[in-house]
Amino acid sequence: MMERSQKITALITGLSIACACVSARAEESANAPTDEFSNTVKLGGATARFNTQSGDLTGPPGTTPPGLQAGLKNLTMGAFSYQRLLWNHWSIMFQGGIPPTVHMQGAGVAAGTGDIVTAKVWFPALFATYTFTDFHGIRPYVGLGVHYTFFTNGSVTSTYTNTFQGTSTSVKIKDAWGPVARLGVEYLITKRWVLDLSYIHYWMKTTATLTTATPGFGNISRSIDVKANPDVFGLMIGYRF
Repeated sequence: MMERSQKITALITGLSIACACVSARAEESANAPTDEFSNTVKLGGATARFNTQSGDLTGPPGTTPPGLQAGLKNLTMGAFSYQRLLWNHWSIMFQGGIPPTVHMQGAGVAAGTGDIVTAKVWFPALFATYTFTDFHGIRPYVGLGVHYTFFTNGSVTSTYTNTFQGTSTSVKIKDAWGPVARLGVEYLITKRWVLDLSYIHYWMKTTATLTTATPGFGNISRSIDVKANPDVFGLMIGYRF
């Protein structure tokens, strides 16, 4: 938990330092921001569609049937972002959201078994963003950055535990760093209010380790590698100041 807090702090600190240092330099140069508003806060919602590629569940020899895979159920969530104009068309953006519950379901020979694991997923991201010239209040933009995704409140269903004749199962899902890209367009409703429509793609790979308490055998750990790579479609309203 301490290591995770340090990573999140580092991400936010990087945003703060970048804003402070680059903005200070911009104010002293001819490349100072040309927009009268340097900050934008946005709130809204998003839908994530997972492009899941799963390996087989693996464990000690003789304890795990082949072909047991996993898929991730699509989800919706609340989203927010803070954007700071640095100079001209360039800005830096921090993005987050209200952590939704992700459902890992059976796939492969386990298809149709329903939920196996549920967990809260957090995926803050930091972008460098370029906004193109204003076309009558319409402002397309592109962004490229890095995300740090982690999971909390992981829980394993009885369906999984019963399959392996256990009494209980715990899960640990590995944190993930990776690139993230964003395409979007803003529509200026007024000088201060803006409507934002975006498409975001994450490159995300993680490993879930499930440990089952098994009578007569003790704790047996099995793991599965999953590439999620979600496509996220968002709609937000923002305020510039």
